[in-house]
Amino acid sequence: MLRSSALRIAVALCSAACSPEIVLGDSEAALPLGIPPPAELVWSTDYDVGDFSDWERGGEAFGGEYEWGEVNGYVDAGVGRNGSNGVVADINTAARGEPSEGVRMYRRIEPAPAYYSSWFRLEDAHSVADWWSIFLFHARDASLSLDNDRSMWDVRIVDAPGGGMQLQFFDHDTMQGTLAGQAGWIGVRTWFEISAYLDYRPPNATRVVVWLNDAQLFDMKDLHTPVEANVFWSVGNGAASLDPPDSTLDLDDAAIRKAAAP
Repeated sequence: MLRSSALRIAVALCSAACSPEIVLGDSEAALPLGIPPPAELVWSTDYDVGDFSDWERGGEAFGGEYEWGEVNGYVDAGVGRNGSNGVVADINTAARGEPSEGVRMYRRIEPAPAYYSSWFRLEDAHSVADWWSIFLFHARDASLSLDNDRSMWDVRIVDAPGGGMQLQFFDHDTMQGTLAGQAGWIGVRTWFEISAYLDYRPPNATRVVVWLNDAQLFDMKDLHTPVEANVFWSVGNGAASLDPPDSTLDLDDAAIRKAAAP
């Protein structure tokens, strides 16, 4: 098994009768039918630079970090996996006058199918009265202003039946969420990796596959969205109406890899 400080993805050798496999996190997971394996690493960060400059590479048209509401986002030593640098994204959803709060980092999506991944750790458990999104794809108009940001697809944290927290795929076009089930349950103070394959084909043929560590949670096909010129992948802590209201999310090791050519 291959291991690195960013996305650990490897293609396993198999015969025509078996499914190709990838290494997501520290385990192997089978690829769904029709999904090409990951290939070239095109961008990554382990935050060892001590700031958000890896995300900001190329200027705001390609990536960066943004915040809104009563929040505190920064890179700190010892926060990451294995005691390395990591991001602290602290938000207070009880802030007066703000409908939501958030700390996020973003990169422009690749022009062809690609894999996107990041590691996360929650400091505490919360119940969700409105929404809580930590991994998403969104679009902006030509101004690139966040005032004109349009959400497309989120991986959200929601209340699990009987207590606890689980992941949900939320489609902003239909305003419908799809629950991951027990395989998508997450805990506190434990690192977990969310990885997604995005084949962006607007207006009606986009496909998004999402894994939690080695478990495939979602395979969303024929997603609808208007054609957008500026589409970005974002990770971070963004929410409205959490209980308790003060939420801290740690992040580490993020990466983008191209999918192999057909």
